[in-house]
Amino acid sequence: MALETPKWLQAGVYSARLDRHIIQELFRGQNRVLRGLKVSQRAAEANFSVDISAGSAVVLGTTQADQGAYVCRSTAVFNLVVPATPAAARTDSIYLQVNDPNAGGAAGSNFAFVYVVSGSPVPNDAVILATIARATTESSIANAVIVDKRPLGEWSWTVSTSAPTGVGVPGDLWVQC
Repeated sequence: MALETPKWLQAGVYSARLDRHIIQELFRGQNRVLRGLKVSQRAAEANFSVDISAGSAVVLGTTQADQGAYVCRSTAVFNLVVPATPAAARTDSIYLQVNDPNAGGAAGSNFAFVYVVSGSPVPNDAVILATIARATTESSIANAVIVDKRPLGEWSWTVSTSAPTGVGVPGDLWVQC
């Protein structure tokens, strides 16, 4: 049995991989979009690009065993150019992909939004955001052809100031799962 250095131990030395293990455990080894990252038609007039809203996600590393999970955050709308009208109808995808050179990824130690043409392999260390139904007659990418595929939070919940019957003080904030 191998014992790892406890996380955040005073004077301890450990790799970022140990922090990624905490993230992986908190999110039960699943990809999650925490907020935002919604794909939509370009706001400044539809064309052959899409806007991806600001947001954050947890992306499970899949390139290596025991890689952990990454937290990625985008603070502004990102415009992603897509290929021009295809010769045949197809359904393409948009992913958020982590680039970790220490885990076999591309150089840069960052993340990118990746457009994947139908039939191409799914990227490693990535979470799907949307699919786009492409047609031979299209003149732009519109919201009607974008399907949201973000794996959102695990629990459904409602925030209310109405306390459950017989509990608490009216006006308190309640979260009901």
